[in-house]
Amino acid sequence: MFKFMINATGKFHSGSLIYYKEENSFDFISSRNADISLLVGYIHIGVDSETMIVQQVWGLYPHEGWIRKTLNIPSFIEGELIVEGNIQPGMTYRLDGNEKWTAKFDSETGWVCIGESEIIKNDTVIKFADNTIAVINDGKLKSLWLRPELE
Repeated sequence: MFKFMINATGKFHSGSLIYYKEENSFDFISSRNADISLLVGYIHIGVDSETMIVQQVWGLYPHEGWIRKTLNIPSFIEGELIVEGNIQPGMTYRLDGNEKWTAKFDSETGWVCIGESEIIKNDTVIKFADNTIAVINDGKLKSLWLRPELE
């Protein structure tokens, strides 16, 4: 079991979030290390084992399955997304309960929401990397919001 914590530093990781249509994949170009992967389907959430801070998101997610929907982009804070739990460097772990997460795509804004798009009072929304937002509720990941450059 993993728990997500937030450190509202006002800073986030810089880099480029890209979606390669021909490869059906997200990529995050950054100089930060991520040697642990937490999986949401085939999306990797990259974590630095020394700090346990989430660095980036990347992985496969075919755009043909995205549901077109107008999305209300949530207000967010900026900072660090930290993972707590029994995690070993160099390993990949699947997060519980996210096998059936769907992706919604707003073609007007370019945002993709993977997971639950409705934000409720107890949710905490954090931008932890360029064009990358996580919604956390009671220490659990509820959704990822991504606004990639399309290539």
